[in-house]
Amino acid sequence: MLVDLIRVPDITCIDDFLDEPLGLMYLASCLREKDYDVRITNLAGHSFESCKSKIKEADLYGIQLYTPTSKMGLDIAKFIKENFPEKPVICGGAHPSALPELKELEIFDNVVVRESEISIVKIADAYRNKKQIPRIIESDFIKDLDSIPLPAWDLVDMLKFHRKVDGQRCFGIIGSRGCTFHCAFCDQAIMGDRVRFRSVDNIVYEIKEAINKYGIRHFEFFDDMFTIRKSRLIEFKEKTKELNISYRCNSRTDVPEPEETYKLLKESGCKVVSFGIESGSQKILDRMNKQNTVENNYKAIKMAQEAGIIAMGYFMIGFPGETIKTINESIEFVEKSNMDQAQFYTFVPLPGCDVYKHPEKYGVKIISHNFSDYYLVTGKEGLGGKTIETESLSADELENQMRKVRKFLKERGFRGETQDYYSKLKYKKIDV
Repeated sequence: MLVDLIRVPDITCIDDFLDEPLGLMYLASCLREKDYDVRITNLAGHSFESCKSKIKEADLYGIQLYTPTSKMGLDIAKFIKENFPEKPVICGGAHPSALPELKELEIFDNVVVRESEISIVKIADAYRNKKQIPRIIESDFIKDLDSIPLPAWDLVDMLKFHRKVDGQRCFGIIGSRGCTFHCAFCDQAIMGDRVRFRSVDNIVYEIKEAINKYGIRHFEFFDDMFTIRKSRLIEFKEKTKELNISYRCNSRTDVPEPEETYKLLKESGCKVVSFGIESGSQKILDRMNKQNTVENNYKAIKMAQEAGIIAMGYFMIGFPGETIKTINESIEFVEKSNMDQAQFYTFVPLPGCDVYKHPEKYGVKIISHNFSDYYLVTGKEGLGGKTIETESLSADELENQMRKVRKFLKERGFRGETQDYYSKLKYKKIDV
């Protein structure tokens, strides 16, 4: 039985080949462990018309859906149904996990909610053995992440992707899943509100495999909470000290024992730490339920830089309550903190987040129900989709403010190595 896992193209994306489809690669490895033949059809960079020639017959199709790519994913599902009408097509990912009952998803034979590694095998078993299963499948969270085999690197051209760390091609690693915080812009439908960890030994095994098979020593950790446990960082440093690796990771700015944490990151090979700053306004941070302070954000950037790590901050513009004044506070934060890199995104209420579920609570008017508009950043201007209006900013006003922010960032420039798309956005590099 051949299972075809399809990565849907993102036509809004600045670089659709930035990251390998890790989620599908994990599903593939779980299926192969149970003796299924698996193919990953990576449609990154394709238009819908050019996708058609890439889709070949299989016994079962699985399509990964994110909100801004859901329309393209539906079109691909319809194409499969028209050309291979007897073959089941299922979907999973962030979008169906948030909206499993969505009418548009009725074209799929099955919809998987939350993590899919166990469910994909159960679904394949059911079709192979001609057994009935529910259409909507609610997956349990996987407790033992070490039980999941390493992603199927060989099913995609790993060196075709563009993500870099320290100027070199890197591989993505997921060392933990879940987040204990409840920010109003985030949906925890897939990973949950508890952090589940792979063992450090399991992560080190993956790193060694990447070195042995591909010569790759640069990594991007996608964990939401990479720095949550100091003991893990100590163990990670000790077990990778002979491997000569470099990596980038994400962190909150309110970690315990921050000076020691950033020192451990540096000593274990961390080149860049990315902080979810979100806003330079305390008022907006409180509205987001960030449970953090502007003061903590300033301190974290300074301490990371003093440890010798490039400090990068993520911001969003247009969260409910945002005004021109609070946007200027975010710009001022970038200047005063002297952070090395900053990325700004337009706020979009992705399905599943509290703002999407309760817009009236936030004084928000949702002006677009076309999910193709739900992208955070795109094109040479780096603008997001027009999806909401707030009591203080219209969609057009927000777009103009984002143009102002982009102009500021281009004039300011960035320090350190970063992704190639920065040059497409015409950001200048300044001395470290």
